[in-house]
Amino acid sequence: MRQWSLIISFILFMPLVVAAPQPQLKNSYPDVYVVKKGDTLWDISALFLSNPWSWPQLWQKNSAIKNPHLIYPGDRLQLIWVKGKPQLSLNKFIKLSPQMRVVRQPITSLPGYVMVAYVAQDKLISAEAISAQPQVLGTSEERGYIAVGDVLWADQSLALSSQWRVYRLEQDFVRQDNPSKTENTAITAKISTLKEIADVTVIASDGVTSQLQVDRFQQEIMPNDILLPLLGRDINADLSFFPITPPLLLSATVLGQISGYSYISNYDVIVLDRGHLDGMVAGQVFELFKPGAQVQGNKGQYHYQASTLLTDSTQLGSVVMAQAMILRPYEYFSLAVVLNNQHPFKPGVVAQAPRL
Repeated sequence: MRQWSLIISFILFMPLVVAAPQPQLKNSYPDVYVVKKGDTLWDISALFLSNPWSWPQLWQKNSAIKNPHLIYPGDRLQLIWVKGKPQLSLNKFIKLSPQMRVVRQPITSLPGYVMVAYVAQDKLISAEAISAQPQVLGTSEERGYIAVGDVLWADQSLALSSQWRVYRLEQDFVRQDNPSKTENTAITAKISTLKEIADVTVIASDGVTSQLQVDRFQQEIMPNDILLPLLGRDINADLSFFPITPPLLLSATVLGQISGYSYISNYDVIVLDRGHLDGMVAGQVFELFKPGAQVQGNKGQYHYQASTLLTDSTQLGSVVMAQAMILRPYEYFSLAVVLNNQHPFKPGVVAQAPRL
């Protein structure tokens, strides 16, 4: 019943269809660009566009590039104009060798290490999910240091030979919404970050508890660590989502960086206080704004705010710090990756739809 209610809620809160952003060409862009190993679609688009999140418009409806996710290192890209609109044309790089066949990997939307780490595996968990998941009891020998091949116990009966990943709860993020004009109830939600500890395989179960053998570990496994199913690594579909523009009224606050660092920079993964029940969808691109400076004083004597005691001040306009692309929305929170950031910033900045 709860599953259907979540599905219905998601449908009710689906974002409205908005016009796709038009590409804004940079004043200077390369005549020809040769794709290199390690490039991403975002990186390449940033060479041509001031708003790289609109790159689907640059590749879309292009007979030369039927699928931008099948562009390979060595391919040559050139900007052309079709009916007054910019497009990228493609000259495929073909390397012939009578002795060996070179297998090339296509470029992806974002760096693979970001996508695999945060799209394929859970990195956030709710309080409700924590109570439902199996947890580590410990070892029969009260062993503090656990090595590969050692056996430990879990507090639930698990399927024989199933594989699990051990996580540790790290930091908590809390969302507290005030009641809206249309709804009298406030939203209070908490979610915790998960740190990978080890991989284990179930070797025995007595119907109440399970024995697990350690296959790989990064640090000491402790009682109360959380177990989640170990998923496969074949997530090619997830590595190729397109950036899309969120609804104009959808905004969020950056609660923090998933690894707990005080400052946030490029390619860091952040936690936002809005989730799929609010309309967050993987691929949405937001701009991150910080408040502008405050100026005090009278005409001819303006100065930046030096004291909080003075109330006569002017708040200047907010400043764009970076962009952030949604990687994975949860119910009330989302994970996003920071892009195009030049200067590290602290949590608390606001994520809003790009200014088209």
